[in-house]
Amino acid sequence: MKLINFYSSKRLNSLLEEMGAELKKIKSTNAWDNITDSKLAELLKKGEVEVSVDEILTKDGVFEYKGRKVIVYIRDQYAKYHTRGYKFHLTKCTAINNAFQNKRNSRYVVSLRTDGNFKINLLDDDQIVQKDLIEPMKVCKYCLGQLDYKKYKSMFNKEKNKICNEFNLEEFFSMYNHITNLNPNGYRSSTNAPLNIYNKGFKNISKSIRENKDFKCNDCGVDMSKKEHRKFSHVHHKDADKSNDNPANLEVLCIECHSNQPGHNRLKYSNDFRSFISKKSKGEF
Repeated sequence: MKLINFYSSKRLNSLLEEMGAELKKIKSTNAWDNITDSKLAELLKKGEVEVSVDEILTKDGVFEYKGRKVIVYIRDQYAKYHTRGYKFHLTKCTAINNAFQNKRNSRYVVSLRTDGNFKINLLDDDQIVQKDLIEPMKVCKYCLGQLDYKKYKSMFNKEKNKICNEFNLEEFFSMYNHITNLNPNGYRSSTNAPLNIYNKGFKNISKSIRENKDFKCNDCGVDMSKKEHRKFSHVHHKDADKSNDNPANLEVLCIECHSNQPGHNRLKYSNDFRSFISKKSKGEF
């Protein structure tokens, strides 16, 4: 619907005359700053954009920019530290919190990229050594610990390294873009945290996922599609939260690979596990 021109409307002007009122144009000193929208457009188009530290918020425990969950990394890196490997960040861990507080002159970039590769510049003091490099970066271990990502804090070093090395950005964004059970400080509370038990519909979800994946183990690839072998196929919750049935949080594993997941060693003492190992050794799969 097209609005009428209030300044040229005869009907409205006649009413103003009857009331003895004067029509005045509204003047505003406020201006629309399109830089915000252009930055958001650049982020959505390119997957990353340089921003000020003040623009980066933390919500649900992780970084957020313009309502979108993002990761943060430093674009301009010192060449002498480059071999150590810079990290991308998920939250205000101890490593990056100091940098934020001091507002160092580093170039902070928020990113939606999920391929693990990032654009960086290598510097030697104020001199550019190399520009616009596209290189892989690993997740910050301090961030994993602060978020307790996949129960990171309770793991042994070997398991922690596995979580770090296998960290998947697509999985991370999928998990944290659907958070509904966190309080504003990013922690589950005693009143809103779901019980760590299987949901009532998990049996049907498990059946559907295993069928869609043809009863093949996501780790070792063993085929369990024969009817008598299907009991050896399990659906694993990657974040160890049995109540989180987000598809990105579920994967099909054979009982052996499932038993190798943190906290699942008990499966190795089951009759199904012994039967699986026996059949596998006989080449039945």
